[in-house]
Amino acid sequence: MQPTDFIVKNGSQTRVQFIKYHEAADQQPLSKKAAEKLGIFPSLALASLAAWIRQNNFDVDFIDLHVENIYPKDAVGRVRDYDPHVVALTAKTLGWPAVIEIAQMVREASPNAVVVVGGPQLSIYPEESLSWECFDIAVIGDGEETLLEICERVKSGSDWTDVLGTCVRLPDGSVRKNPARPLSKNINKYPMAAWDLMTVKNYHCLTLLKPFATMVTTRGCPWHCGYCSQVYSEKLRFRDVGLVVDEMEYLVKQHGVKEIVFFDETFTIGKKRMRHFSNEILRRNLKVKFNIRARVDTIDREVVRLLKRAGLRSIHMGVEAGTDRVLKIMNKQITLEQTRNAFRICREEGVDTRGYFMVGYYDAAPQDVEDMIEFACSLGLDWASFSVATALPATDLYRIAQERGYVDGDFWKDYTINGGGNIPQLETETFTAEQLRAYRTKAYMKFYLRPDLIRRKLSKSEGREELLEMAGGAQVLGEIIKSSVRRAIPSVGIGKWATV
Repeated sequence: MQPTDFIVKNGSQTRVQFIKYHEAADQQPLSKKAAEKLGIFPSLALASLAAWIRQNNFDVDFIDLHVENIYPKDAVGRVRDYDPHVVALTAKTLGWPAVIEIAQMVREASPNAVVVVGGPQLSIYPEESLSWECFDIAVIGDGEETLLEICERVKSGSDWTDVLGTCVRLPDGSVRKNPARPLSKNINKYPMAAWDLMTVKNYHCLTLLKPFATMVTTRGCPWHCGYCSQVYSEKLRFRDVGLVVDEMEYLVKQHGVKEIVFFDETFTIGKKRMRHFSNEILRRNLKVKFNIRARVDTIDREVVRLLKRAGLRSIHMGVEAGTDRVLKIMNKQITLEQTRNAFRICREEGVDTRGYFMVGYYDAAPQDVEDMIEFACSLGLDWASFSVATALPATDLYRIAQERGYVDGDFWKDYTINGGGNIPQLETETFTAEQLRAYRTKAYMKFYLRPDLIRRKLSKSEGREELLEMAGGAQVLGEIIKSSVRRAIPSVGIGKWATV
C-alpha cells in the first residue's frame, strides 16, 4: 500500500489495534495442552505500548488470541468491525509464523491498515521479515517513540517511510532500513501497562498465585552470556521505584492481584535500590507476593532478607551448567561456589527458588551433563527447568554453531523468509539430538522424583492449590518425557504452529 493511502478524516479518532499471538507457538516441543498448563501470560510489551499510544490521544483496542484461545481466522470480524488505521504486533523468533498468520488476516480484514511489527525477531532480521508483504513497517529496538511517530504520521496523512528506528516497505516494493533511533534515557515518562484492556483473572501459571500480573522495572543487560539473544541495549535504564510501587498498588487494589512477576533480566542490581524498593512497599503496607529473576553473583543476604519482608516469594536464577569449565565457555561470568552460596542464602531466608539449566552446550562432555544433573539436585531448589541448548539468532552460540557446521548456513534467516521450519537441535561431535533429549528427560526425572524433594513439597503444602501445582507439574513432566522419544522437533510453519 502507499504510505498515504489511509488518511484519517478530520474529527475522527485514529484507531490503533494491538493483537497478541497465541504463544503456545513458543513452547516447543511441548503440546499446546501442556504449554497452556505451564501458563498464559499477558503481553506486557503490547499492553505498555497501548497505554503510551492512548495517553497520546489515540483510540486503542487490544486482542489477546492466546488468553481467549482463538486463532487469527476467529478474529477477522473483530478487526473488520474496529477498522483500525494501525495494527501493532510483536514477535519472538519462535512465534514468527504465528505473527505472519495474524498479519495476513489483518490484510484481508482491513486492507488499508498500516501493519507494524516489532519485538526481538524484528531487531535481528528486519529486512528478511519484511519479505512478507503482509507487513508494512518493522520497529527496531524500543517501540514507544517509534510507534507514536508512525501513528502521528498516519493520523496526518504524512509519509511514514523515513521514521527513525524502522525498516519499511517502499511503494515500489523494495525494503529500506532507516537510521537507528537513539534510546530514550528517561523510561519514567512511559505509563504503566494498560491493564484495563486485559482480563487479568484469565491469565494463569502453574506456580503462581492467581490472579497475577507481570512487570519490568529496568531495561538492558550489561552481561553477554553466549546463549542469550538480548539485542536491545547493554546500557541499563531504571524505572523510578516510586512509580514501580505505584503500579503494584494499583494492581492489588484495582485487580486483586496476589502475585507480581518481575521479568527484569536481573532485578537485584543495586543494594540501595533494593532497600528503597523494599522499604517503600513496607511503608505503604502493601500486601502482595512477588517473584524476581536474578544472577547468583548479585545475591546478598541483607537484600534477600529485606525483599522477603516486603513480599518476595521466589527467586529464579540461571545456573545453566554444573562445572566451572562449561560456565566459562558460556561466558556466564559466575562460579559454582557463587551459585551454592546464593541458593543457600535464599533457602535459609525462606525464599522459594527455581534454577535453570542447559543440556548440550558446545564443547560439553557427557560427564559435564552428569555433573550438571547432580549439581541441580544438590542445591535445595524448589523447582528446576532443564532445556536442550538451542542456538538462537544473534548469539555467540549461534555464531559458533554456524562456524562448526552444527546448523546449515543461516538457519534463522531462512526460517524468517520461509515463515517456519524444523527447529534444529544443537547436535555436536559429542551428542546427537536423541541423546540430548534423553539427558533432559533424565535430568527432570532425577530432580523431581527424589523422595526428599517430594517430602519437602508436601511438608510446605498450602492445600489444594499446592497439590494442583504438583499435579500440573507431573503432567508437563510426562509431556517432556514423551517428547524425548520423538525423532525430531515438529515443524513450525504457516497453518501448522497451533498443533505443536
